[in-house]
Amino acid sequence: MFTEKFLEELITCAKIVVDAPMEMKQGRSGFMKRSFTLKSLDDKYSFSGFINQNLTFSENFSIGLVYNPREEKGTIVLLRCNGAHGGTIHFPHHASCHIHTSTADRLNNGVKSEDRIEITKEYLTIEEAIQYYVKRININSSDKHKYFPPPSGQRDLFGDNLSNQ
Repeated sequence: MFTEKFLEELITCAKIVVDAPMEMKQGRSGFMKRSFTLKSLDDKYSFSGFINQNLTFSENFSIGLVYNPREEKGTIVLLRCNGAHGGTIHFPHHASCHIHTSTADRLNNGVKSEDRIEITKEYLTIEEAIQYYVKRININSSDKHKYFPPPSGQRDLFGDNLSNQ
């Protein structure tokens, strides 16, 4: 049984990069894709991450954290940081940047879990979303700067300006 507390622990526990983010590769449906592997600092949990971006519409992106339970088959998407990719009557949140998170109730009922949707102003671009994501999922500082440096000339979200060094 999953709890909201356990899901938040999975998202926020300290993490290190195990397999470095690959170069962006063209995936299906006109998207570029980048993936990487993470684990918790205490080695209790295993994760994968992804960064997807539409080739035509740069604001259409998704950055996610996926939990890989060791004791069960399958994976669980815990978090997706999405760009504004066109609102509709059925999906008005798509008109703004938004964050999907999993809920214990849906996971425990065997339903696609990342149904909690929060409109956010934490980021507007994929570069800002990546910086938000690495802070939110608590990637250790050296891996943040090595694999996910802030765009050149920008102060990063972690308090130092390594991008100008």
